[in-house]
Amino acid sequence: MSKNPEKESWCYFVDFIQVCLSAKLLNSEEIGRLYLEEKLSLNQIASRFKVSRSVIRSRLRGLGIDIDAVKPVSTNPENYRYNTPPYGFLVRDGKLLPNRLEMKICRLVIELVEREGRNHSEVARELARRGLKTRTGKVKWDSKTIFNIFKRWKDKL
Repeated sequence: MSKNPEKESWCYFVDFIQVCLSAKLLNSEEIGRLYLEEKLSLNQIASRFKVSRSVIRSRLRGLGIDIDAVKPVSTNPENYRYNTPPYGFLVRDGKLLPNRLEMKICRLVIELVEREGRNHSEVARELARRGLKTRTGKVKWDSKTIFNIFKRWKDKL
């Protein structure tokens, strides 16, 4: 065993392979604050401290935080955690921002369903007829997508 003077680490030789371990100082209170106040996920905190999720989980449990009882808000606009945002939004730098083109389509869906009384399949055909493309670039719209857009935006637009 040899100690590296530059860092707080220890190196061992195991079967002619050098294995180095380093001690990381983690601030448990900071981890708790990031989890409870900033609503960061275990993955986000772990990547910030460059440790595994299990280390973060054990620190949170050490603080008396029941991870299963605290349900983090996954749709926080300042810290969006999913790859695909809801229709009408885009994700930039982990933040949920309005997508102007998709918002126009959302407004059109609401107008066609509520004001003109069309069903979701008719709205899907109308959007295709107008040449409006889906997020994936297709002209053909699925009625389930129209339903989800309507459900999300009906009371907001």
